[in-house]
Amino acid sequence: MAEPRMAAPTPAAPKMAAPTPAAPKVNQMSAEQAKEFHEQFKVTYSAFVGLAAVAHLLVFASKPWF
Repeated sequence: MAEPRMAAPTPAAPKMAAPTPAAPKVNQMSAEQAKEFHEQFKVTYSAFVGLAAVAHLLVFASKPWF
């Protein structure tokens, strides 16, 4: 007499990773800090543009490109 066939074992369900806790909100800027940063950014950017303009004028004075 033939032995009854046994069903193949089902694979185990994959284990799910535990949910990670939400990262704490670090270093959020207040509106006042944002305004201070913006004011300093405007000054720095204006200085950069001014220096770039002077550099371009000096190069143009020495070697006009048109």
